[in-house]
Amino acid sequence: MAALTPEIVGDVVAACRAGAEEIVAALTRAFDGQFIGVTVGEPTTYDAQQPPDGFDGAGLAVVLKFGDTGAVALLPETSGLLPTWYRQPDPTGKSKLSTLAQELGMLLVPESHVADESHTASLDELAAALIRAEAAAGASLVPITLKCGEKEGQLSFLWPVAKPGELLPKPVAEQVPKPELAPPPELLADEPMEDLPRLSRYTRSFLRVNVPVSVNLASQKLSVQEIMELVPGAIIKFDKSCDELLELVVCDQPIAAGEVVKVGDKFGLRIRNMTLPQEQFIAIKTTMAS
Repeated sequence: MAALTPEIVGDVVAACRAGAEEIVAALTRAFDGQFIGVTVGEPTTYDAQQPPDGFDGAGLAVVLKFGDTGAVALLPETSGLLPTWYRQPDPTGKSKLSTLAQELGMLLVPESHVADESHTASLDELAAALIRAEAAAGASLVPITLKCGEKEGQLSFLWPVAKPGELLPKPVAEQVPKPELAPPPELLADEPMEDLPRLSRYTRSFLRVNVPVSVNLASQKLSVQEIMELVPGAIIKFDKSCDELLELVVCDQPIAAGEVVKVGDKFGLRIRNMTLPQEQFIAIKTTMAS
């Protein structure tokens, strides 16, 4: 992967312009507003002494990590484009923001750069947060003008930042010290516990197993004769409607259903509901002595 340096600014601008329509669609889905346009401005450098409008207040940050460095897209609250719930999202809101981070992580950078992690975070003061994150002197900044109805605001995408993790909320474990607990007896004493749930050893081993995940479009039964007659250009008709949800399958077992979405030039599946496993009950028959 190429280095995340100011020298890639031309490639970033090209990627943003090429993905303008997808950026509009991603923001519309995430913020429940009808975004109507994206204009990618001429790149510049970030000046901590004269930051963009709104950086002295709160806003939303989309944080992308590339190894030890990172990039961040900042949208001030003063733009009027953020939903009222963005600071305290419910589970649905958290899912929307998480999806937005993943989508922008592919749309704002060239294909030569793939983010290791993508997150969103609400910040009380954008400029102060960039100081904590150690934005590089002369960091590149690409201004992206967003339009939603009569409102207009600027999304500022800048890089590199040396400590992107400083833009993210601290885990609860770091904010409130907890008393040390003795590990359960079934755990081995020499195994690290900091980042592992308190599960038995065999359960944790099971969680590391790789399993195949696929999306099932539809299924159909054909006779061997019909299969032998297939040629390039032949069309197989399925009974499934094109509006129906697709199945997410793990090891031939359906676990969820979702709809097709476009993420940049890639295919994705937005989960709509989970499929509960089939339960089997065996009736117990008893005989009563007469």
